[in-house]
Amino acid sequence: MAPPAASQRTASIGWVLMASVYVYSKAFAYSCMMMGFMLLKQLTTPRWLFGYKTRTTPPQCLQDPDLGQHGYVTVKGEKFHYVGKGDRAKPLMLFVHGFPDFWYSWRHQMKEFSRDYWTVAVDMRGYGGSPKPADVFDYAVPLLVDDIKGIVTALGREKFILVGHDWGAVISWAFLDRYPEMIEKYIIMNGPNSKVFMQLQRSSTSKQSSMSWYMYLFQVPYLAELFVTFGDFGLFRKMLLGHKRSSPFVTDGDIEAYKYTFSQPGCITPPFNYYRAFFRSVILKGLVREAKKAKTENVERPKGLYIFGAKDVAIDVQCVGMLKEQIENLETKIIEDGNHFVHQDEPVAVNKSIQSFLK
Repeated sequence: MAPPAASQRTASIGWVLMASVYVYSKAFAYSCMMMGFMLLKQLTTPRWLFGYKTRTTPPQCLQDPDLGQHGYVTVKGEKFHYVGKGDRAKPLMLFVHGFPDFWYSWRHQMKEFSRDYWTVAVDMRGYGGSPKPADVFDYAVPLLVDDIKGIVTALGREKFILVGHDWGAVISWAFLDRYPEMIEKYIIMNGPNSKVFMQLQRSSTSKQSSMSWYMYLFQVPYLAELFVTFGDFGLFRKMLLGHKRSSPFVTDGDIEAYKYTFSQPGCITPPFNYYRAFFRSVILKGLVREAKKAKTENVERPKGLYIFGAKDVAIDVQCVGMLKEQIENLETKIIEDGNHFVHQDEPVAVNKSIQSFLK
């Protein structure tokens, strides 16, 4: 898909210039800081850190048949990979992952809910076994929303239960805006909608602006990819375990599954395009204009549950109360010891909350 033409730009030239300077100056500053950090780390470590191990054989956990059956659906000529577990005759529960994730991140929930639902975890556009277009604008949110609609339709369903996390949360909120009639109920974790996120960014009482530093870093080609692969994907252990040294729910095998998946050819850059498409859209269309379009108060929505891991270092916990105030029929649950990846970090508490909500 080609970049939007000038005639499609909704923001003024002044906004485009000002926003570009703001975004890319912050990207430059964070890039310098991260490069300095990585160089210092290399100087104090005997082994070479700028690179990652080539992995040709998937770890045993990814080959476990108890996780479900692998399959593909075709949406607009592209094949999307998914893993399904449970009886196909039962209601569909669709899981939408975030960054940097893939279908495997929902293993704890699929095991729990496949008794009562046909659980399906997809690889989103740019991840795992799903298509990976090269153009940044092919990762715009409206296209990702249509991917979900196409996948559900290809699975033969008109209504379903939607579960999303992180970027999967962003896409889920947008899906609810556009296709609320398709949703029976929804569960979203650690990801506010665009309106609340932008309110947090501008709030003087929120830490969200500084917590979003990585989004600016991810605008820089090559360096962002280098950051994630640094130390043989050392970020994955820190990311999944968060403030904990170890967890029975995130094993060495699980971390190796992530390293294997993202070390495959062509699997590193596409996930960053979610962030790059978002910022370019904000620059071209305007931050305020985008926020005004994300209205939810007057839309009749199905019942929803918002789960938040309180130890999140990427999203301000203030979003929980703001969403509760602004969205009708929304229950909220804070998992005090959960990190950003709360569905993996604290799956027992998360699953219990979902079970109680779905009754």
